[in-house]
Amino acid sequence: MSRAILFDFDGTLVDSAPSICAGLAAALTVLGLPVPPDAELRSCIGLPLIHVWRRLGISDEHHEAAVAGYRAWSATADRAPVPIFPGIADLLHARYTAGDTLILASAKDTASARRAVATHGWSAIFTHVSGAEPGDGPDKRALVARALAHVPAAQRSGAVMVGDMAVDGDAAAANGIGFIAVAWGNGGRDDLLAQRPLALVADAAELGSMLA
Repeated sequence: MSRAILFDFDGTLVDSAPSICAGLAAALTVLGLPVPPDAELRSCIGLPLIHVWRRLGISDEHHEAAVAGYRAWSATADRAPVPIFPGIADLLHARYTAGDTLILASAKDTASARRAVATHGWSAIFTHVSGAEPGDGPDKRALVARALAHVPAAQRSGAVMVGDMAVDGDAAAANGIGFIAVAWGNGGRDDLLAQRPLALVADAAELGSMLA
């Protein structure tokens, strides 16, 4: 039976952490603000961008300029696709061919998430792209709720969220769906297990077996 699968993007499908951290550092540098250690920047991946600055302790008066700086950097940076994690492209195509409903649920703003999907040639296999929107909280609950609105009624009870961060598990639980955690992304093992996932998978082959 086909099912609905919501996928996070950064750290789950693609290895974008170096690029994201470079963008955050560039935005902070333009503002004349100190750049924290790489580990602290990586801990912000998966949050809506406006809430990244709060996590980093940047005062509210700098938030709008920081967002603008990050997006300006992104618009001029190398636009080549970031590396896809091994086995992920085949997994996506296999689930699409099997008739599953694939939806992207990313903390990128919606326009950026759609561009990222298109850059990797995945526009046809994702039924919907749900990204962060103005007014969302410091988590992914609202964007996952919007994603689920595009899931056929017959598939909602078995829908799952696949992600690499605790914020993905939190959003899944808040919306009453299962969570499958991936071990190859940016989230810590203990943080992921604290979300009580259906499984913590080691690679795309194990994830594929879970989703088959």
